[in-house]
Amino acid sequence: MDQLGRTGLYQMIEARIAEWEKNITLLGHRMARAKDDPELKEKVEQMKAKLPLLAQKLELARTVPDERWSDFKSDVDLTFEDLGWLQKYVLRKLGSG
Repeated sequence: MDQLGRTGLYQMIEARIAEWEKNITLLGHRMARAKDDPELKEKVEQMKAKLPLLAQKLELARTVPDERWSDFKSDVDLTFEDLGWLQKYVLRKLGSG
């Protein structure tokens, strides 16, 4: 992977982490107004737990060897997809999805 591609992925991960931090905060506000639901709290906690993992991947993005680049990028993409699924699940359970 060329350096431009690595930089682009690094910037994308960084921006999406900030976006997900905001999304999770907003979900927390919506849940505060909703019924006390341990399952929803667990899903939001799962989302929060993914952010430090993404931060670690952010640090690795510039140093992943070319032969592992495809697997690395796929892993990052799957993590973001999982966040999206969890968010949709929570929103659906809150009645707005």
